[in-house]
Amino acid sequence: MITADSSLLIELAVITTGGFIAALVNAAFATGGIFIVLATSTAVFPLTVAVPMQSALAFGSLVARIVYFHKYIYWPIVVMFVAGCVIGVTTGANVFVIMPESAIGLLLGALLLVLIWAPDFQLPMADKKPFFLIGIAHSFIATVFGVGSLLQPVILRTRLLKLQITATLAVCMISMDVFKITAYVSHGFNYAAYLPHIVLATGAGFAGTYVGKRVEHRVSEQTFRRVFKWLITFVALRLLTRGAWQLYSGQ
Repeated sequence: MITADSSLLIELAVITTGGFIAALVNAAFATGGIFIVLATSTAVFPLTVAVPMQSALAFGSLVARIVYFHKYIYWPIVVMFVAGCVIGVTTGANVFVIMPESAIGLLLGALLLVLIWAPDFQLPMADKKPFFLIGIAHSFIATVFGVGSLLQPVILRTRLLKLQITATLAVCMISMDVFKITAYVSHGFNYAAYLPHIVLATGAGFAGTYVGKRVEHRVSEQTFRRVFKWLITFVALRLLTRGAWQLYSGQ
């Protein structure tokens, strides 16, 4: 028989483990951990809790990545992305779950496949305007559904190296998450009720980032990009499948 106490222990164990693995993946491969956080949190929380909790559970990992990799941050991209987040998060918080999830899943999945499998190209580093628009779109979708998924494949197309991507993504994400947490609280979400989960996930985030930092130099640039491409592809196919099923079933 599962009691309330044992249920809480299971929740904490799942969240802590997911936080550690997510942070390790982020430190070693620059991104991808948010999808692990989403998978573990939705396993123990309803979506109405899991989506707002994404920002809080990932916070420790992002802070740790900024501490460990701060000298590699590419600030021009950060500035443009964060400016876009102000618009995206505000709009996303206002509509929240009004937009059909099936449509978002289908459109986002298709866009990810195009971005990640299109013929190689590089965005000119002097042109940061695309990241303002990406900031709007990414943060809007992330506010509504917990993950945005647009910044990662786009930043992969720049000339930034692996450590620059790791650091720049961390600053972009934590800035967006500050806006998201503020928006969710303004809509009545109570983070204090999940303080043990947040504390343990934060500690696991620092530990996972430390381990990931120690192994990241063993991962070649080519391997990193290959793993990243297939990770995003898996996420895209999952979004397409879920969106198609929801559309078919009328959800």
